[in-house]
Amino acid sequence: MDLIVFILSFVVILVGCELFTNGVEWVGRRFKLSEGAVGSVLAAVGTALPETIVPLIAILTIGGHAGEEIGVGAILGAPFMLTTLALFVCGLSVLMFQRRRGTKTLHVNGTLIRRDLKFFLLAYGLAAVAALAPPEYGLFKWVLGFCLVPLYIVYTIYTMKTGETVGEDGEEMKNLYLDNVVRKCTGKEGKPVECPADVNVADLKKTLHAAEPSTLLIIVQVLASLGLIILGANMFVSQIKDIATFLGINPLILSLIIAPIATELPEKFNSMLWIREKKDTFAIGNITGAMVFQSCIPVTIGILLTGWHLDITGRIGQLQAAAIAIALLSGIILYLESSHKEIKMSGLMIGGLLYLAFIGLVLLFI
Repeated sequence: MDLIVFILSFVVILVGCELFTNGVEWVGRRFKLSEGAVGSVLAAVGTALPETIVPLIAILTIGGHAGEEIGVGAILGAPFMLTTLALFVCGLSVLMFQRRRGTKTLHVNGTLIRRDLKFFLLAYGLAAVAALAPPEYGLFKWVLGFCLVPLYIVYTIYTMKTGETVGEDGEEMKNLYLDNVVRKCTGKEGKPVECPADVNVADLKKTLHAAEPSTLLIIVQVLASLGLIILGANMFVSQIKDIATFLGINPLILSLIIAPIATELPEKFNSMLWIREKKDTFAIGNITGAMVFQSCIPVTIGILLTGWHLDITGRIGQLQAAAIAIALLSGIILYLESSHKEIKMSGLMIGGLLYLAFIGLVLLFI
């Protein structure tokens, strides 16, 4: 393992996430999108790219039984990490920034979060049924797999149409980072915006709109930040694989536990940054939206390209089944927590306890 590359991968992911959260908020404001559309769809899909690419590479390039094991493990491991470790990181973030935030709880739109979790529990439940079905039920699995894509389309359409529009309540937003760079390079930095003497609402809106970054700059920043996130995640995964090889860890354990830690870093960092800025619905929606995406699109890929079967008579299959059960249990707990106006820090910390329980199972089984 190259320590410099290992540290550099963290830096690349952090920079990419900071640019991405800033850019995707401006996308929501520019196109008048809802909170759910920004947090649960755009941010979730964007940051889910690394963990979607990993199983595809494993299945298509490594191939064989090992490639299939890594691919299936990575697909099942992503929702597990999101429902345990990612939520735990959110709890830690609330603790870290409680003085800045002035509260020990998350204030979220419970309706949006519970909607995400309903779709997740349904989709991941179907994925579990398909995985536990006997190998000869291939047609049944394919039917379930093809149902998940329309389910995600319905979820996306519904999410895009509901919720408050980003920035409609007058909340302050950071300037677009790329726009700041352009202003510095062109010498326009720091020039005050001139308002008419007899200001009215219409004139003020036009003045503020003129001061906002261009749509092209917003899109360029979002695409560039996604590139950094994918690059950093791939760098991190390669270093983690070197560690696993050195320690002689089973490929499936690597894909189920170690690889998702790296590929889920963008969601964790994004949510941490949003919690710092008191944008709690974005923070949790980024995770729950990724849970829905991961339980639909990658699962469909897994069902179509692999045998998608858990042999629960073996230890590895039992660990996979435990990961599925823990992910569903954590999803249910978060659903119950989201029924209140606030999500307590303790409700998020439970994810860490569930993750430690699973690690205990792994140590017991191997």
